[in-house]
Amino acid sequence: MAKIIFFQPHPDDLEINCGHLIHYLGTKSKFNHIIKIASTTKGEYGLPGAQYDKFKGDFLAKVRTRELYNAQSIHGIPPENIHFFGYVDGLVEFTRDFANKIAEYLRKEKPDVIFAPEAIYTSYYHDDHVNTGKAIYYCIHNKLIDFAPILYFYSTLSPNFFFGFKKKDFTLIDQLLACHKTQFWLINLVKWTYRPKTRLAGRKLSGWRYAEKYRRVYFHKNNTKLNKPSLIVQMLSHWYSSMPFFKAKYPQDVLAELKKKGKI
Repeated sequence: MAKIIFFQPHPDDLEINCGHLIHYLGTKSKFNHIIKIASTTKGEYGLPGAQYDKFKGDFLAKVRTRELYNAQSIHGIPPENIHFFGYVDGLVEFTRDFANKIAEYLRKEKPDVIFAPEAIYTSYYHDDHVNTGKAIYYCIHNKLIDFAPILYFYSTLSPNFFFGFKKKDFTLIDQLLACHKTQFWLINLVKWTYRPKTRLAGRKLSGWRYAEKYRRVYFHKNNTKLNKPSLIVQMLSHWYSSMPFFKAKYPQDVLAELKKKGKI
């Protein structure tokens, strides 16, 4: 039995990236794993355009929290196993304070395994995602915690671990995504890439047509060479990092209030 924490910057990030693995661990594994979800933000500004300004902030945060609870209940994960750090959607920065908050949570939970968004070789270069991954890596690498959990990154361009699933299991992802009704505007844009991406990953795993992909990070000095990606991955990572990435859309009065509070 293991304690496993899945980190996400926003309430819907795990569905397409880790949905099949979480479901297996929560409902099908012969081991009674303890599974927890840690969300950096509540996605309170995750709607496009000024026409949705009246819904952004606390109201949307409550709705998206409920959406997350509904989705995770499909995996058998109760609300008490879901933690929110309280950072502002779209404004998560890689700072010592942020790393200390992550470290404090890890010292309390003492997980055996962590899954987090890829910090370096990522296919989704969103600051909230990258900085969440960086903070977790920093905590382990710089020994802010006194134990060494196994770390896997998802949404990675340099996978070395694959979790296979069957074609019929695509209905699980449909079921999970259906819980996030406020995010259909974004889900519909990225969902069309899901099947080809998992099909490509499935080619790396013998006996499976589809798979989720992850990168295990190696911290021991004798194994650090295993972290080095191919030249193509390095080039792709550089290209993705140079592209404009999605940011939350803020009402001007919200920006002014956040500045007043010193959050930006």
